[in-house]
Amino acid sequence: MDGTRSKAGDADEEVDLDYLPVDRRLRLLIGDPVPASEKKLWLAMSTDQRDSAMRRMKAMARWHAGRPPVPSDAAKGAGLTLNRFYEMAKAWRTKRSIASVETMAIAPRARSSDYDTILSKHVQTVVATVPEGAKVTLKELIEKLGAAAAAELDVQPSFATLRRRVQEEMRRRERRVRPGGEVQFDCCAITMSTMDTPQRVLFVILDRRTQLVLGAALGDARRGRVGYAHAAADALRRVTSGSLRAVAWTGRLEKMELVVGLDEADLSRVAVEFVRAGIRSVMQPSNAPRRFGRYLRKAVGDRMGRILLLSSDDVATSASATTSDLDGTSDDAVRVQVEIEVHDATILADLERDDASEPPADLLTTLRLLADWRDREPSAQPEAG
Repeated sequence: MDGTRSKAGDADEEVDLDYLPVDRRLRLLIGDPVPASEKKLWLAMSTDQRDSAMRRMKAMARWHAGRPPVPSDAAKGAGLTLNRFYEMAKAWRTKRSIASVETMAIAPRARSSDYDTILSKHVQTVVATVPEGAKVTLKELIEKLGAAAAAELDVQPSFATLRRRVQEEMRRRERRVRPGGEVQFDCCAITMSTMDTPQRVLFVILDRRTQLVLGAALGDARRGRVGYAHAAADALRRVTSGSLRAVAWTGRLEKMELVVGLDEADLSRVAVEFVRAGIRSVMQPSNAPRRFGRYLRKAVGDRMGRILLLSSDDVATSASATTSDLDGTSDDAVRVQVEIEVHDATILADLERDDASEPPADLLTTLRLLADWRDREPSAQPEAG
């Protein structure tokens, strides 16, 4: 069935966060509805950062109300010196924003500068000059990029920087296909500076060719079936009503690969269940000792936005998951979802769109089968407290 085809908008187009909860106090302080840019900032913040921001925003709101408090009391209430309070009050009057109260001690996803622009320009040229089908090593591309960039920059980029840029550009060029042909299931230990729990396990469902994250959920590697079940439920939401609903999909799922959790005996039956469900695509399980994160790392490198991927050995010592982690409502789960939406938005800008296109039938059947596991097993550790 034919649909309207178009390229996605710019990579910085609005990220889909409508399904994520937002503190109702923000509606009173910033505006209703809360702008997407403000929601993205708030959801990514740590608990301490949110507390500080809310304290300052309330102080700003009281200061600009009809009968403001004594300046010294207002500054103390915001946790600021008087001079900083006056500066912040001026910024708040200009724009009611989380950024105006300066609590964003969050590592940026990326910094843009002339240095980055020059590297981006040269890496695109270097990779584009490789003839179709030619065998060129990664080291050769890195050396070419280093030579080209050094002629225009005042400093020589490090080997690690050059390698990362070449790998990112090669992944970007691989996206010139429709998703849905090869799907990978992975679980990996992760951390974020803003997380309430320093080390978690993330279950992801990836499209290998485009590096899209189709679905994700925090979980426990000792209960891989449960983690993948919730990641599959998240993927179903994304492809049917979320940010991936208008993607132009390929017609057939050809291959699936799955990193087995620490519950190896349980997940070894997955392939049998798929055959019984009539899924024609072969599921290839991986139970190698250092398997955790193998597919996600190939897709994104060592980090995805603010999410840092940890070693395979860290999976066994990472925190277990609560019910709210699994169903995506805990603060840490929401922080992860923000990073995934931002990651996918940059990829969607390179992909073809088709409102009438649907994911391959085997992919939908797979996701539904996995999502059904949520109802067949206990799902999580009890909530703290």
